[in-house]
Amino acid sequence: MGALLVTLKDIANRLGVSIRTVSHAVNGTGRLAPQTRKAILETVAEMGYFPNAAARSLVTHKSKLIGVLVPFLSASFYSLIISGLERLVRQHGYTLLLLNPPVDSGDPQEICWQMMQRKVDGIILYPSKQIQKAAAFIRKTGIPVVQLMDHTPEIGDCFVAVANFKAAKEAVQALCDSGCCNIAMISHNANSPEVADRCRGFIEAVSERLPGFKPVIVESAVDTADAKEAAMKLLTSHPETDAVFAASDFAALGVAQAALELGKKIPEELSVIGFDNLDIASEQLLYALSTVAQPKEEIGRRAGEMIIDLINGRAVAPVILDAPLILRKTTRNIRGEKC
Repeated sequence: MGALLVTLKDIANRLGVSIRTVSHAVNGTGRLAPQTRKAILETVAEMGYFPNAAARSLVTHKSKLIGVLVPFLSASFYSLIISGLERLVRQHGYTLLLLNPPVDSGDPQEICWQMMQRKVDGIILYPSKQIQKAAAFIRKTGIPVVQLMDHTPEIGDCFVAVANFKAAKEAVQALCDSGCCNIAMISHNANSPEVADRCRGFIEAVSERLPGFKPVIVESAVDTADAKEAAMKLLTSHPETDAVFAASDFAALGVAQAALELGKKIPEELSVIGFDNLDIASEQLLYALSTVAQPKEEIGRRAGEMIIDLINGRAVAPVILDAPLILRKTTRNIRGEKC
């Protein structure tokens, strides 16, 4: 029998059970004896039955699709978030619809329309500047939305983020504990609330641990080459710098490259801490990077739990996760010394 012709009724007739029983087995619902569920699923596979998602959505009024709008889908950072997210929602019978958000010149409403046309049951997104332009449109749809890494109130109140301020402060405190007294920072776009929180954490930690010291903060793009250029200028104009806290791992690697070209020994003369714990942070052969580890798969899992709850009408609260510091070869051993 061709796969397209097989129905639940066919399977029910073969086994002598009700269509409802077969439906429960296929959808993982109901209370069925293990041997009954096993027999049904074996018959489903044997007869080549495939559920008709379109037909099911007409009955349930749910597409079982969750739209995901995050940048740089090929980057390890977001791919790991999506990995955690996909595992969670799959357990609830959902499939992800992955879309790249528009770049600066794109129309954010257009990509939102694409999701609307697919009748997604929920949306998980990173609220970039472009997506923020469509905030009113997204809110008006009434579709449940969970934001990742950042929070734009105009889009909604449900989000999963990281304690950037706290994590940055702990990173700088670790540098101070290792005896570093002239700490600088490589930051990124000040318009990013995440980076702004890291800057605030850096400044507060320095003011508390190094009173009277005025730290240097320079900006670069989220790019190793640009960060290297910024770090060359920083380390040349401020040769006394003995540690750099970077707002990303890309920036931290740029700092390390600049330091080595200038003949500075890492970590004896310059300690470096990044942020994100990307694959490239741990895979450096000579200088495995000390970094703040954003719990990427946990972020995805918690976002998945939140969107499932919202779809099912359950109340949710924002989630802010800790990001632990991982000390590797680009920082001195913590000795508890005071400057």
